[in-house]
Amino acid sequence: MSNSTRNSDSLSVRTTQILSDEAYTIFTIVDVVILSEIVSLFGMFTNSITIIVLVRQGFRKSINVSLAGLAVSDFLSLVSLVCLCVGNNPWLIQADVSFDPIGVFYLTTGWPNTIFARITGWITAYITLERCLCVAMPLKIKRVLTRNTSFLVLVLIYIGVIAGVCPIYFTTGLHWRYDSAKNRSIIGLNFIGANREDIKRVALAITNVFSPFTSFGLVIICTAILGFKLTEKSNWRNRIARKVKGQRKVKGSPEKTVSKEKIISKNDANANNERANSCNENGKAAEVVSPVSKDAKVIKLVVALSSIYIISSIPAVVHFVWMILDPQYTVVGLQSNVHISVAGITFLFQAANSSANLFTYIYMSSSFRMEFYKLRPFKKCSPHSADDNIK
Repeated sequence: MSNSTRNSDSLSVRTTQILSDEAYTIFTIVDVVILSEIVSLFGMFTNSITIIVLVRQGFRKSINVSLAGLAVSDFLSLVSLVCLCVGNNPWLIQADVSFDPIGVFYLTTGWPNTIFARITGWITAYITLERCLCVAMPLKIKRVLTRNTSFLVLVLIYIGVIAGVCPIYFTTGLHWRYDSAKNRSIIGLNFIGANREDIKRVALAITNVFSPFTSFGLVIICTAILGFKLTEKSNWRNRIARKVKGQRKVKGSPEKTVSKEKIISKNDANANNERANSCNENGKAAEVVSPVSKDAKVIKLVVALSSIYIISSIPAVVHFVWMILDPQYTVVGLQSNVHISVAGITFLFQAANSSANLFTYIYMSSSFRMEFYKLRPFKKCSPHSADDNIK
């Protein structure tokens, strides 16, 4: 009777398991063990270079403080991700070790990775918001967003995200338990507390739904506003260029017409000077002359950055929403194969997003690019001229 019951239970598991063990093993080896591990190691290298360059530049500008906080978060997330990829290695899972690799690495490196991934999202949202406010309200925001403000915001982001994950460690720990497959005791997950499910549900809702949705939602909104403002400024410059061109054509025209055009041009130029000076971090006069194509490049670059971040966050959002909706979608549940496989996809997207920041900074910041090429290993790669001076 008991054998029949076990057989029916085994049949039920096989029919309800979405991903077979064979497919899970192949997918995990390719995605997690090979691709995610390589990209994560590369990302650790690129973020190390980013931190070095930012330190060499100094932190007189608030944007450098924010970028440094982002680089540190990316670096730590990739360190934990490298360890997490090791823990999800099917060969280690099948090996005769005295611990449960999935459960142990889930608690010791999985949640730290989630913490730094969320911190990365919030810092990205703050940087986008800062740039958006600088363009939208330059006269009011100059005195508010200083380097001290940025440092305080970064500290609050780190503390807030870590505090949101702490309840998980109050309900889950590591403990010796008996493994029937290995016929001995091993170290594995141990769930603590009678109300652990309620605490876990709230913590997951905050950390894996509210936090990522809110952060990249802010990125989308601020990028849209920034893009609109930059497009507006680009159109304004086009209008001024047409007026200047018209002035040259009508030099022999009556003085009244030319005078009117000059007044309009002068007023627009003064307005532009005020906006540029208000966004200058050092409080000095900034150069206003900038080709229209540069505004277009800035718009495209901001849209590209936000798109990369949003796309890289979508798999993680889907992953954690699924965790909340399906109790069996966990590292120890019925759908553990699917859970770990989807987590592997989020690893790869996360690693790619964090690894690309160095190249983004080199492209968008002439000062960063100049400092980067001063580093000894990259001196030979330095171009003879830097025409793309987008700061």
